[in-house]
Amino acid sequence: MPTFSIQTLGCRANQADSERLRQILLGAGFLEVPFGKPADCAIVNTCTVTGEADRKSRQTLRRASREAGTVVATGCGVAERGGLEILPGAVLKLAPENRESLLELLDVPGCPGATPPGFGLQAGHTRALLKVQEGCDHFCSYCIVPYVRGRSRSTQAQALVGEARRLEEAGHREIVLTGIHLAVWGRDLPGSPDLADLLDRLLEGTRGVRFRLSSIEPMSFPRRILERMARFPDRVCPHLHLALQHASDAVLKRMRRDYTWAEYDLLAREFLTSVPGGCLTTDVLVGFPGETEDDFEVLKSSLRRLPFLHLHVFPYSPRKGTAAAHHPDQVLETVRKERSEQVIRLGERLARVVRRGFRGQIRPVLVERAGPLPGEVMGTADNSLPVIFPGTPALLGRIVPVRLGGERGGRLCGLAVGEEFRQGW
Repeated sequence: MPTFSIQTLGCRANQADSERLRQILLGAGFLEVPFGKPADCAIVNTCTVTGEADRKSRQTLRRASREAGTVVATGCGVAERGGLEILPGAVLKLAPENRESLLELLDVPGCPGATPPGFGLQAGHTRALLKVQEGCDHFCSYCIVPYVRGRSRSTQAQALVGEARRLEEAGHREIVLTGIHLAVWGRDLPGSPDLADLLDRLLEGTRGVRFRLSSIEPMSFPRRILERMARFPDRVCPHLHLALQHASDAVLKRMRRDYTWAEYDLLAREFLTSVPGGCLTTDVLVGFPGETEDDFEVLKSSLRRLPFLHLHVFPYSPRKGTAAAHHPDQVLETVRKERSEQVIRLGERLARVVRRGFRGQIRPVLVERAGPLPGEVMGTADNSLPVIFPGTPALLGRIVPVRLGGERGGRLCGLAVGEEFRQGW
């Protein structure tokens, strides 16, 4: 039986693409092995969002070349205007839009599009990804993605409902909706539906699986989604990863983000006040060209105003081909690093306060893996709180009500509620 491995770099959209490639290979009779182990084929799904991402992609491809008979590079790095024009060694290139041609590229007989019998819930794959949209029309000044992924394209709701049903029947209890610019789903479809309309179709077309939104942009965010979160707390996760990037209006303008801090703050507070138990997470880009000490202080003081559960912080890295890379006021790398470390520490303090506020509550937790100690399991609550509690491997993939208490290692500790989940301890 031929073997394969997959390593994914970058965003949730790349993860969704990797999952599709995994389905194709499993359906053709391949056996998956861990990445880095000897394999007949290794796939590296590359990221090119920054120069550092390109470096990591090349490094990963070189590692794959040492272990696999055939190496396939896919993802944004190998797209037109991607950063991997020259690939190391005899690496095959698979453009992201051509992923359905994987078997043809490998010269392997099979049935493209087939789903292997029993494919679905696996260890480490309890949460499914459903890619609903591709491409971006926004052209932020630091971002290469619109050039490598193309203009925004939405998948028809009917096809997405069918895929969601298949994922639910395979045993998944949570489906994450993802896309390059998720907030604009439907704009290019007849009648111009929005993401709230898609949620309605998905809720109607499935029985009990819960849906979570992946990273979403504040511009064009359909506010009706908040009403769905409040009305269907068991089906639409009360979690919003609302990408901020910066809080200085001057920096946001240079980034071409098309919103102000006040507009972001208003939307975030609307979410927190209208969705019970909701948690807010975000992305922060530090050291953007022209960022002054005053801009940085504005960023920190603004972040302190909102109860962020997690800040995904990264220092600006110039990306060839973007407008920001040519900006004359580049911030020194040492300054970018020091500022990002400050924001990371601030995020850790904010997260501790948020976690403390949920002690004593009962939250539904999706069990994802075994815990660090025997007799423990770990998972994620509906609102994205990381949780650890006593349990057995039989709980993998189940949603368990857990009463939250203290914390350990950045996770809330708890106890499962109900005799059904306590048996066998």
